Amino acid sequence: MPATMPPRTFTIRPSPGFAGTTSPIDWMRARRGPQEGAPLHSHGDRRAIADDSRRRQATARPTTKKARPTTDAGAGADPATVLALQRTAGNAAVTRLLEDGRPRDGATGQETVQRAVHGGTPGEVVQHAEEEATGGHGGIKDRVGGKIKEKPTNDVERGFYADMRAGKHPALEGVVPDSYTAEQVQTMDGEKGKGDDSTHIYIDNLTHDMKMPKVLDIKVGESTASKQELLTSMSKADAWKKKMKLKVADKVTGSADRGYRAVGGTGLKGKSRRAIGRESEQIVQGISADPSVYDLLVEQLTQVRTAAENSGLAFIAASVLIAVDEQPATESPAATAKLNLIDFAHTFGPEQLSEEQVKKYRTRFDKGMARLIADVKAAGAAKKEAGEEADA
Repeated sequence: MPATMPPRTFTIRPSPGFAGTTSPIDWMRARRGPQEGAPLHSHGDRRAIADDSRRRQATARPTTKKARPTTDAGAGADPATVLALQRTAGNAAVTRLLEDGRPRDGATGQETVQRAVHGGTPGEVVQHAEEEATGGHGGIKDRVGGKIKEKPTNDVERGFYADMRAGKHPALEGVVPDSYTAEQVQTMDGEKGKGDDSTHIYIDNLTHDMKMPKVLDIKVGESTASKQELLTSMSKADAWKKKMKLKVADKVTGSADRGYRAVGGTGLKGKSRRAIGRESEQIVQGISADPSVYDLLVEQLTQVRTAAENSGLAFIAASVLIAVDEQPATESPAATAKLNLIDFAHTFGPEQLSEEQVKKYRTRFDKGMARLIADVKAAGAAKKEAGEEADA
């Protein structure tokens, strides 16, 4: 028979880490897992702890991913506007335009649009119209007792008025205000003024001698910017950016569809440019309560349209400035009604740009004038009808 093997013996040695602090039996119990009554640490518990850890990390490190703008953050919260821009400029162009003006400081969608259109900042009131219509121009000063307006402007407009004084645009005589040199104005009032012929123009004030003038500034044309014209004075990137901003402005104010928009006037202080533009037809209807005022204005507007057509020039962002004295000394308001074609900072002919560009913007200006004449005529007819019904 085989010899009986001696029984095996095992020596339990505690881990060096437990030496002197834990008995071998305690160490074995720890290896087997928790004993009855001890707190459990199952896989589920570990998942809960991991989930809890992720939640704490999410709270401590907020996501930096930004949502893409919706159509409500587009042109005046008007989906049709964004769609129209997409058709003309493409989706990428519209997206870039909106993203250029996208706030990084918590601005609202409306403020984003205002920034894109006007270059404003959050919280800023965007270009409110002045009490007296000046087309938004600043720095205008009365000279010669209010007879002449001193206005800072660019080389194009200064050159235009110099050409007018030299007799180079005879078709526009009578519809464009008379202009003067800085020296002539200084001789008249003895003041040097802030500018000179290299920085300013000096033109007749349409409301001079009116006791209570009511004025209205109307910008004519479905488009108030030409990229090709802008490229003559700025970089390609700046020209594109300004063109897109003004394209949005033309759309949200109604110019692109109507062909003109009101930009300022008596009684419009406090309203935004967007609101004034959208209310252009109603503003035109409120020029006067006297129907005969509209008859005279139709004649004068027709004269402006004919003169512009015969001039051979293209007018971008030019305005018709209308004035009526609501408290004339001896005449009726209709007798005081008058207007001028003004704002020639973006005027050009075939010498500056191609015949195609000239033709395109001449056509747009003419269409705007035609619509404005029709609306003024309709407003006058409505005033007459209302007066006849009141007398009946």
